[in-house]
Amino acid sequence: MVLQNDMPLSDVITMLLKGEERELHERDLLGYVENLSRGGKEALQQALKEVETAITGWDDSYFISTYEKRVDEFKQGKLNRDEYYLEDLFFKEDLLIKEGKVGLTVDYLYDAIEKLCFIDGNHQDAVTSAWALDDIEFLKTQWEDLSLGQIRALRAAIRDALKFVSPKQCNEVQNANRLQKRLAEDPEAFGVDVCCEMTGYKKNTIYKLTARGDLPCCRSGNNGRKLMFRREEVLAWMTARRQETNDEFITRMDERLVAPQK
Repeated sequence: MVLQNDMPLSDVITMLLKGEERELHERDLLGYVENLSRGGKEALQQALKEVETAITGWDDSYFISTYEKRVDEFKQGKLNRDEYYLEDLFFKEDLLIKEGKVGLTVDYLYDAIEKLCFIDGNHQDAVTSAWALDDIEFLKTQWEDLSLGQIRALRAAIRDALKFVSPKQCNEVQNANRLQKRLAEDPEAFGVDVCCEMTGYKKNTIYKLTARGDLPCCRSGNNGRKLMFRREEVLAWMTARRQETNDEFITRMDERLVAPQK
């Protein structure tokens, strides 16, 4: 799969955690986060929360299994515990497995790292040495870095974007969302406040335009002083004076030059 700017965040999280996007370029990641930032600070904060929850959930789905190791130590006389300790440990790990969690061992981690691919020869030597020395903490760290590298990069990019979201941008997004909500609640007709948001004019200007008969409106109420506006009429008024493009202007001038003189 390839990261697309319009992909739902949940799909992106799943893709990154599964390692389905092997060639994740920084420009694609930044482009996706930039698209998220169009929703403003609140949208970025929600995205960051979802990413962090996914990382935590992934980490919670594994546990370090020590049962087999402790059994070997017990058989060799190196474990100063009785059989009840082993039995208790077995049931604890069995319960975790039944909950859907995966037990981590040095063999499991080595195979997982090998499947994800070693970074280079030195990395392979270090991992092999850790496996031989039964250094499960080192192996777990290397495995997490490879497995979570991409989604951690997404988290870092979102955090960076949050630092540069200006209050003005947030207000613009909030105002746009507020206008859409109000239009959705009353799609056919609305009052002066919504008309101001829709046109960008202040109330005084709206009153002047309606008084001159420039802006179509309706006067409701017993005294006819309450102004109401129909959305279709306001949109038609806003788009009535269309400015031609440079190409259209050149074409019009050319047609005028070649037109026969009367």
